[in-house]
Amino acid sequence: MRRSALKTVLSYILPCLIFSAMIVWLLTALANTSASTEQRELSDLKATIENGVTMCYAVEGAYPESVEYLCEHYGLIYDKDKYIVYYDGFASNIRPNVTILERRQAR
Repeated sequence: MRRSALKTVLSYILPCLIFSAMIVWLLTALANTSASTEQRELSDLKATIENGVTMCYAVEGAYPESVEYLCEHYGLIYDKDKYIVYYDGFASNIRPNVTILERRQAR
């Protein structure tokens, strides 16, 4: 009698444990995907700005004075609520330093 009771309990508990493990695995995979997507967006924005700076220099013979100039004349679009772009343009003939930071949302 005890063996059949143990089998009955295991037949209910084991599927629940497997299902719980699958849910945890799925949530972990989704969290990792979200983090890697955010990192890729950041690197894509950096590459886009760097390409815009290079294109501006090739076309106009001078580096742009600001990121706003790239937005107005070269069609750069980015989420200003999500990213802070620090553009350090020293002179029109010296390549500017571009630093991009992600704004953290208050939780």
